Formats: sequence, C-alpha cells, structure tokens
Amino acid sequence: MSGSGDAFQVVTRKKWMARKCLSRRNRHKSESDYLNDCPDVNVDHFESRLERLCTEMSQSDYFILSMETLQQQLDALKRPLERIVCLGLGPFTRTHQALHQAAFILSTQRQHNIKEALYYDPVFRDTEKELIQRLKGTVMTEDCAGRHEATVPTLYYLPHCPYALMHNLLWCNWASESLPNVLLISNSFEMLALNRTQNSDDHITRIVTHCTEVALEDDYEQHNVFNDLSLHTFPSDKLPAVDDTAFWKRCLPLKVHEDELHTELISEDLAALSIGS
Repeated sequence: MSGSGDAFQVVTRKKWMARKCLSRRNRHKSESDYLNDCPDVNVDHFESRLERLCTEMSQSDYFILSMETLQQQLDALKRPLERIVCLGLGPFTRTHQALHQAAFILSTQRQHNIKEALYYDPVFRDTEKELIQRLKGTVMTEDCAGRHEATVPTLYYLPHCPYALMHNLLWCNWASESLPNVLLISNSFEMLALNRTQNSDDHITRIVTHCTEVALEDDYEQHNVFNDLSLHTFPSDKLPAVDDTAFWKRCLPLKVHEDELHTELISEDLAALSIGS
C-alpha cells in the first residue's frame, strides 16, 4: 500500500534503512540521497550516547532474557562463545533501529567478554567504523556476502537481513562439523520457509526441520527494532547423518539483495535520528 500519515508500507530492507533518514518533505529523493543527507556525527559525543544506551540495554528485560536463551544453547554445546560476527547492522548513527541493534550486539560482546568481534555493512560511514573500533570491534574490509566460516562457536547477528545473506552463511558452513559452531540471530527460519515456494530447495528450507529455533520475544520498549528475530542453533544430534548425500549436497550461493526481506513500517516512524538527543 502507498500513502502517508498512519498508512502501512511494504519496503525492502534497503529502502527501510534509507528511509529512516527521510523527512516527510523530501520523500521524492533517491534512496542514496536519504542516507547521504543525514548529517555526520561528532564521534566523541555519539560514543557517549551509545555507551549510555548500552547500559540501558544491558538492564532491559529483552536483553536479559535473550542472554539467558543464548546461554542455554551454549550450555548444550558445552563450549563458550568465542567470536561474534555482525553483518548488515545498518547505519547506526543515522537510524533508530540500527542504533538499538548496535547497543544489543555491543552489550552481548561485553557480556561474553568476546575478544574477536567482526562487523561489516557496506553502508558504514568512516565515523561508524571509528565508533566500532573504539568499542573493541573490528570492521571487515571485504564483503564476504555472508560467506564466513565458523571455526569456533560464533554468534552471527544478522538483524532483518536479506535472505541470501543467511543462505550464504549456511552454505559456507554446510558440514556436520561446522554447523554446530553457528549460533545465528536473524529473522525466523520457520517464517521464512513458509514464505518460500513449495518446491524451493536452498539451505534455509533444508535446515529448518533440523535446527533449534527459539524466538526472542519482542518486549523491548522501542517498537520495530527486534521484531521477528530468533536464535537458531544446529545441534549435532539433530543433523542428518554424514552419508545423507542429498541433504549435504551444497546449493549454489545466492547474490545478496537477490532476495530481500519485506517489512511493514509505520510512516510515522520514518524519521531521522535526533543527533542532539
């Protein structure tokens, strides 16, 4: 549907990120203009703001319950979390949702005392890269399109990312010794599989009945930030036998943005961050 005011609109994730910087009087501009027109931030001031938000996040019911859920899965794995990889976070100095998602994954990094935390999004500005580095993260220089190998227990944080990115992550770890190392927070696989055509054959539709999915209940005080996210794990005892060649045969990787998630947004929320707040 189209319209303004209280109307709902279906948009791709790319548009979703871009339109967070959109004022009502400038909605005729191109998507790249929406992000480019957002003023840059003072890194020192924004770091203080992000630190305050991390403190609030770590005390929120949503974060506490999410960490309990994550710890339960780590206990079942019987190994500690060693790495975090965050892909597709978005322009967190310019959008409300990405800012709170950044606070969540940074707080998770601290909760588990993670030494190796990797971040990548092609939309990051230099100021956003500097903020990640100040907060003990590493910005990857190469776009792996989700193809990242979990050689150790790794939490992948892909909030509201394209389908292809999640598919490629599974594609890269499509082996019985690698999948158990993957702990993935992303859109619900169950919901994604329901929206695929009946004869679709890709790594998400194959794995959905062999993974453990726990919904992260969205009771966060800010709306449209953590909706429809689940923690997915892939325990060894739920995976098919290694001689199941039909299951373990790799599909082709997908081009990122070839399949895009669609999200309903309320027009009233399509506003830029208030940098001074």
